[in-house]
Amino acid sequence: MKGERWRRGSLLERMALRWKGPRPRRDESLDIFGELRRAQRILLIPNDRVGGLFMGAQIYKAVRAHYADAHIALLTKSDDARLAESIPFVDEVLTAPLVEQVWSAAYHDFVDELRRDPYDLAICLGPDCSFRLAQLCGLSGARIRVGFQRDVETSFNLQIVRQREEVFEVEQVLSLVRLLGIEPCGDVSWAIGEGEGNQLRERYLDGEFSTGHVVAVDLGRGEGPGLNCRQLDDIVGRVIERGARAVLFFSLAERKQVNYLTKTYGSRVLPFEEDDLAGVAALLQGCRALIACNTNVLHLAHSLGVPAVGIFDEDARRWVSSRNQLVEIIEERDLRAISIARVVDGLDRALRRDAMEERSLVDGAGSTPSTA
Repeated sequence: MKGERWRRGSLLERMALRWKGPRPRRDESLDIFGELRRAQRILLIPNDRVGGLFMGAQIYKAVRAHYADAHIALLTKSDDARLAESIPFVDEVLTAPLVEQVWSAAYHDFVDELRRDPYDLAICLGPDCSFRLAQLCGLSGARIRVGFQRDVETSFNLQIVRQREEVFEVEQVLSLVRLLGIEPCGDVSWAIGEGEGNQLRERYLDGEFSTGHVVAVDLGRGEGPGLNCRQLDDIVGRVIERGARAVLFFSLAERKQVNYLTKTYGSRVLPFEEDDLAGVAALLQGCRALIACNTNVLHLAHSLGVPAVGIFDEDARRWVSSRNQLVEIIEERDLRAISIARVVDGLDRALRRDAMEERSLVDGAGSTPSTA
């Protein structure tokens, strides 16, 4: 889990904002409900923790439905920019320099950009997002700036008390927007055109996608140390022992691990970089299951209806809804001590569930409705 410094900012950052950082504009007397009704320029700021962009999807949809004619901008970190640009509910994507210090020229320039054409409403969706992200909401110059109450100074002029830490994040954020008079309007799922998906699968899997079954393994570390190379080797080996091929999703940080696994298992594994989210979605659609730590790919699999084994080093209720029947949850505070047998058992349960769903679909396709 991200530490206190992530949420509170360092002492130096907090002092810098007081002394020489960009400052929030002074608020005049506001008719909050009137301002909410009239809002025409809206800034949405999803949580910059892993998976935050996916978990905010219902909110983007709800805000678009409520403010059908408004200009809606989505602020995101650079790693998520390509995915954000594919979201249909927003008009503009802004990439924030969140790796820069709050006193840097890049941070100041971005604040100036936000203020150039002021927003009427800015909503920070992260219950525990980074200090820098929360400050950007406050410094944006929006007339109404909404966020979860924090234990450090922010520039929100409408703060919402956060629910218990273990409450599913989507439910927390939905409760925030309901207080603004915005009602949810249904789940959001990721989709890729069948023609494009088939082309991507044939290209990367040599047309063998329909033979046997494929299991995806996300090598991403999430926000913690992740699984080590020996553990990943064991997991991939168990997948292959079951007659499956393994798609390995990875980022640059896992390059060394993926090189080792490719050398060890040859053509039975396919490495695929996570930054191509359209390709990841296409390959996931043909996978029987996914094994992942807490990363974007897990949330993507859920939105695609792909069974998954989710490995967490914190309370999983924060990341996976209790109503979600697709994810086999494994919790272990020290991931390096996790039993691979538990992961494999979770995979077997996910595969059995996938097989049962396939049989149900076949049975349903073969039946005909009775007539009176």
